[in-house]
Amino acid sequence: MRSIALIFVLLNSVLFLNAQETDLEINYNKLEKLISFCDTTTEATEVLIYHKNKEIAFWRNGECHTYGMTTSSMVKSWTSLVVGILIDHKIIDGIDTPVSKYIPDWEAGSVNKITIKHLITMTAGMNRRSGSRGILVEKNMKEYLLNFEPDTLPDIRFGYSNESVQLLGMIIEEATGMEANAVFKKYLFEPLGMDSTNLVKDEAGNDIVFGGTKTTIRDASKVGKLMMQKGNFNGKQIVSKQWITASLRPGKHAPFYGYLWWLDNASKNPNYAATGDGGQLTIIYPELDLLFLRNQSCFPNGGHRMPWMGPYFLNLIADIVQKPLVEMIDNQPVIESNVSSIDIRDGKIYKEKY
Repeated sequence: MRSIALIFVLLNSVLFLNAQETDLEINYNKLEKLISFCDTTTEATEVLIYHKNKEIAFWRNGECHTYGMTTSSMVKSWTSLVVGILIDHKIIDGIDTPVSKYIPDWEAGSVNKITIKHLITMTAGMNRRSGSRGILVEKNMKEYLLNFEPDTLPDIRFGYSNESVQLLGMIIEEATGMEANAVFKKYLFEPLGMDSTNLVKDEAGNDIVFGGTKTTIRDASKVGKLMMQKGNFNGKQIVSKQWITASLRPGKHAPFYGYLWWLDNASKNPNYAATGDGGQLTIIYPELDLLFLRNQSCFPNGGHRMPWMGPYFLNLIADIVQKPLVEMIDNQPVIESNVSSIDIRDGKIYKEKY
């Protein structure tokens, strides 16, 4: 099977397209439109796209000289996977286990009967704390959390919270007797071949599991592939199918949220995502067998907000997958695609249809 590699040099950015001749479901005109939007509107640093577990496009903005990827909150979804793996291995008892079993010194968790499920679904009764009010400014996050007081009783409403996820990190460490980074490496990063990925630490040396992980867009893509294959990677079941299914089940108090995964089941193209501040994205469209990743390493406007994130952008991604046009010639199906062969002459790309 012959592969065709396309390289577009656009100003200071480079787009690599890898097209399999048998994969005629990609509309390359819409793909170029998507990349252009990611460049000019979202001001992304990198975009990586897979269809049917095969890379179809990689784009990088050459004006950004900061390499690698900082996940921001995208790593929260990875923390969910590690919890699931430890439950699969019976290292953690189960999703409904009281937090007090692993963190007995957290008095509020014991009094309020908070469970692992409350933490992983963001229903532990914690409001979002930003700026100087939250865990982000704490030098010793573990010490801070042992004295942390929730805002309400658990299982009343959804409340997005960094504190909830960091408490899961403490549970991971107590259950295994290992630092969180070592656990992530043993059970997730190494099995997936994520050799360039590490958690970061606070000033006291505590591993942070709710944000800031150092990685690359290609390492991050392996988590997306794991999810697309229902917990399987390169023929090995890393986390159970049951955990993946449960992770993507809409929450009782938040139909848009599962086990630290954002859910979009109302869209014409249902998808779920791991997201981080500034537009760090892993978006999966199960029905389209499509995986999209976006990395922001430079912030040309000095801001981390994502005003472009919404239905238009999500549909722009999904629209690159098209149904092939099938016609019959001499009683044999002939499939037409918008790209069939590429010839590069004099530095220009010529596209020809079948």
